[in-house]
Amino acid sequence: MHFDPFDYQNLFYEYEIKITEEEIKQINILVKNNRDNQEQQTTFFSLNILNLPLLKKLKKQITDILDKHQLLLTNSWAQLYNKKNKHCIHTHYGSNYSGIIYVKGYDSSPTVFYDRYFSKYCHKFKKNTLLMFPSMIPHEVKKLKKDEERLIVSFNTNK
Repeated sequence: MHFDPFDYQNLFYEYEIKITEEEIKQINILVKNNRDNQEQQTTFFSLNILNLPLLKKLKKQITDILDKHQLLLTNSWAQLYNKKNKHCIHTHYGSNYSGIIYVKGYDSSPTVFYDRYFSKYCHKFKKNTLLMFPSMIPHEVKKLKKDEERLIVSFNTNK
């Protein structure tokens, strides 16, 4: 069985996002200076990153997309992966849709999604792209094999 996350059943969405170099720089600084988690650099526990005034243009793009789906932004965070970082299989329980904005990276590791039969789909890192997906879809980032800076902004939504 083939897992096509963009077919009707799975309802994945992909959008191009405009992110300025200044916004990327600010996100990078914020996540690098945050020490929420010893294993990864993330703002998950301490900073709802899209609420920062310096990211208001980025947030507006996201909320415009969410409005079309009748969804409300609930929380957001930035995460930076470096060599040997990973993010184990998880879902975003309690949300309707989640999103990943691919902010910075070159030939970066994909996000791996699994359907109910555990067939997998690897979504390539696409800079300046927002991938929205149903929050209950299991996904992960496998251990990075090379030294890279894979910077993302993620968020959750509700109706």
